[in-house]
Amino acid sequence: MRKLIERLLLFFFGLPLIVASVFFLPHFNYLFFHIEILVFAAFAVVEMRALLATRLPVLPLPVSLVTALIVPATASAAAVFGFPLHAIFVSSALACIVILVWEFVASFSGSFEKAAGRIASSFTIIIYPSTLITYLCALTVRENAGALLSVFFLMVFMCDSLAWFFGMLFGKGNRGLIPASPNKSIAGFCGGYFGSIVAGIIGSYLFYDAFGGSMGRLVITGVCTATMAIIGDIIESILKRSTGIKDSGTLIPGRGGVLDSIDSVILAAPVFYIVTELFFG
Repeated sequence: MRKLIERLLLFFFGLPLIVASVFFLPHFNYLFFHIEILVFAAFAVVEMRALLATRLPVLPLPVSLVTALIVPATASAAAVFGFPLHAIFVSSALACIVILVWEFVASFSGSFEKAAGRIASSFTIIIYPSTLITYLCALTVRENAGALLSVFFLMVFMCDSLAWFFGMLFGKGNRGLIPASPNKSIAGFCGGYFGSIVAGIIGSYLFYDAFGGSMGRLVITGVCTATMAIIGDIIESILKRSTGIKDSGTLIPGRGGVLDSIDSVILAAPVFYIVTELFFG
C-alpha cells in the first residue's frame, strides 16, 4: 500500500509540478527548467559514479562532476543566452580533454593498472546521463517548446506509471522475460505503451495549435518514446544488477535515487527530439 501511495503522489503531484515549471515558467527561455535539469543531472552524476565505483576505478568526485556537467551547462547556456549551438561540441571536446589530460598527469606516478577503468567510467558518465539529458535543453529552443516538453513528460510518466500498474494487476503469470529485471512483465510493457499512446492522444487535443491535430504522428512518437523509456529503465536495472546495488539512492520516495527516477527520461529524450523534429520540426 505504501508503494502505491508513493507512486500515486509522484504521478499526481510530481508530474504536474514538472509540467507547470515548463508551461507556466517560460521566462528567460525556460531558465527555471534549465536549472532543474542541471540539478537533476548533478545528482544523477553522483549516483552514477557511485554505481561504477563498485566495479571500476573512478576519478575524484569534484573532477567527475565538473567534466560531466560541462556539456549540459553549455547546452543550457546556449538555450538561455543564445550562445551558438556549436558551443556544445566544443564543451564535449573540453570534457574529454580534461579526462585525458588528468590521466596524462597521473601517468607520471608510474602506476597504470587503473587508467583504463578510470577512462572508461569517466566517458560513461559524460555520455550517460550528462550528454543524453542535453536533449531536454535542446527542446527548449524549438517552436512550441512548452507543448513539446509537456507531451514528452506526460508520455514518459504515463508509460512508467501504467507499466507498473498493469504489471501489478495483470503481470503475475507473464514475468521473467527480461533477465536483468525479472519483475517486469508483458502486461507491464503493454501498459507502458498504452500509457504513452494515450498521452500522445491527450497531447493532440490539449495542444492542438502546436501539433495541428496530428494525432497519428503523436501516437507514433508515443510508441518510440515508450520503447526507449522502457529500455532506459532496463539499462539501469542492468547497471544495478551488475554492481549489486538495489537503488541508486534514497532521495525520491517510492523510486529510490534520482537516477532511478530519470533513467527512462535520459534515453527517451534524444529519441523524442529526433522523432518530433522529423514530424513537427
